[in-house]
Parts: sequence; structure tokens; C-alpha cells
Amino acid sequence: MISNTPLVFATRIGLTLFTIFIVLLHMLQPEVTFLYDAMSYYVHGPGGWLLPASLTALGLGSLTLSLELVRRTRGKLGYAGITCLALWGISLLIAAVFPTDPIGSWDKLPSTSGMIHFAAAIVSFIFLVIAVTLLTRKLGNDPRWSTVKKSMVWLAGLTAVSFLLLMVSIVSIFASSGAPLYFGLTERLFIFIGAGWIGLAAAGLRQGS
Repeated sequence: MISNTPLVFATRIGLTLFTIFIVLLHMLQPEVTFLYDAMSYYVHGPGGWLLPASLTALGLGSLTLSLELVRRTRGKLGYAGITCLALWGISLLIAAVFPTDPIGSWDKLPSTSGMIHFAAAIVSFIFLVIAVTLLTRKLGNDPRWSTVKKSMVWLAGLTAVSFLLLMVSIVSIFASSGAPLYFGLTERLFIFIGAGWIGLAAAGLRQGS
């Protein structure tokens, strides 16, 4: 087993900071409900700066993983997955720069910043589920990921399922008078499951050169 490269270490730090910042925001703003409210709403409350900081940490951590995978992976399937993983990271950085509109504004015209944030978030979700699907197929055939292969396959499946639930939640806005149904829950499930997969992929990079 090799020691962490700087890029792998950066990925692990990004994932750790993201988790810590989100947990802190849950503690600082309990009024933002876990079931119904998007994590993006934290930007408007106490410690709101932690939200763009968390997205930046996750985005940069994903980008550093994609850079390390470029060094270790070959083939069209691998490169397509790596590209989607990098685009997920870039989309998170865009979402971090442009804050969403305040809570309770689903039935109003969005601001420019709110539109950009929402678009970047949706695009990032799509890129992540594609990246996880493609890279699980690619890395699963590489012996360096053999110790985490089974867990990666399970998390890839859960990422796909949580993505479908998230899309159903978003579409539900057209059948309701307010925010999407259970958007807070489905968004958190999708992002944290996806982040878990990223952590496993980074762990696999330590299995060989």
C-alpha cells in the first residue's frame, strides 16, 4: 500500500471539511428542516458562509480526485467518467459563488443568482450520477480497487436510486403549491451517498501505484 499522494490527501480533506461544515450548519440553523428544506438555504442564516465553504471543499475535493484518476486510469470509459466527475466539481464551485434565493420563494420568480445556483445544482447532480456509474464500471475491473469494489457498487446503486428520488421530488413542484416534496431529505441522501462513493474511490487509489 502506498501513502496518500497530495491529490488524494486533498480529496480526503475536502470531504472531511464538507461534512463538518454541513453538520455545523444543521446545529446553527435547526429551523432549516432536514426533510423539506434545501441545504442551500443555510447561506441566509447564522454561519451562512459555511455553506459556500462546504460546497467549495466538496467541489475542490472532487476535482483533485479527478486529476489523480487521470494519472491512474486509461480508456474512453474512464476518461468520460473522470470528465463528468470534474464537471460535478466545477458545478459545485459555481453554486458556491451564486447563492440561492431565501426560503419560501419557490412560487416566486427567481433572482439571477438563484437561477444560476439552481441550474448549477441540477447540472451537478446529473454529472455526479453519470460519473459514479461510469467510474464504478471502470474501476471495478481494476485490482487496485478490489478491496472497495463491492462497497463502490452498492453506493453506485444507492446513488442512482437517490438521484431518481431527488428528480421525483423536484418534479413534484408542478403538482404542489410550494416547495418540492421532501426535497431536503432526497437532496441530502443523494449528496452524502455520492460523497461516500468519492471517498471510496479515493481510498482505492491508495492500493497501488
